[in-house]
Amino acid sequence: MGSWTIILVVLGILKVSSSASTWGGLYPRESMSREVKSLDGLWNFRLSPLQDPDQGFREEWFSRPLSQTGQVISMAVPSSYNDVTQDKALRDHIGWAWYDRTFIVPARWEDDHLRVVLRLGSAHYNSNIYLNGVLMTSHEGGHLPVMADITSHLVYGNENLLTVAINNTLTPHTIPQGSIVYKNDPTRYPPGYFVQEYNFDFTNYAGIHRPVYIYTTPQTYVDDIVITTDIDGTDGLYT
Repeated sequence: MGSWTIILVVLGILKVSSSASTWGGLYPRESMSREVKSLDGLWNFRLSPLQDPDQGFREEWFSRPLSQTGQVISMAVPSSYNDVTQDKALRDHIGWAWYDRTFIVPARWEDDHLRVVLRLGSAHYNSNIYLNGVLMTSHEGGHLPVMADITSHLVYGNENLLTVAINNTLTPHTIPQGSIVYKNDPTRYPPGYFVQEYNFDFTNYAGIHRPVYIYTTPQTYVDDIVITTDIDGTDGLYT
């Protein structure tokens, strides 16, 4: 049998901190140059009314603690909110759901000129993420991480308010697909009543489904690692 020679070169992509919206795929890990803080746990939670789904945006729930906007419950993060209580309305909810919590970052992070990133592992399906009342990012898709550079919006050495609004409505253009069907028979349904119909065999559970972290990097940092493969005769090349 012929012999193979394996040549391995790992390419790290260096970035200088900027407002660029593209992100690498490196998972947050503690290291000599990075600190990681978990925001998992019990968050405040409430639903937008089905008949007034935009109430939270109109009243700017993101600008103050959710507990000041009405009744909230404690919600585990990560989890599917549909599966946490015995409330049928929560289990079957379609539309906007709101989360918030506070956290503190050390003043040392500012003194050390560190870059700070927020990472939600998954938020199904559409999400708006606010920090201290300011929209950090919006994301469509429930299966990939949502990330934002929050460095310039933090209050160092004091409490910060993180608010996440999530909408699990599915359409013919989402993955997976779904549709909203309005029931217009006034003898059977209240005004504006609708149902979400699916063409798949699993439940459209929603929520913050994966861990939430904030982590630091230096101003110049490794953003991603790319490995490509090739063959040169009997040599296997990894670049």
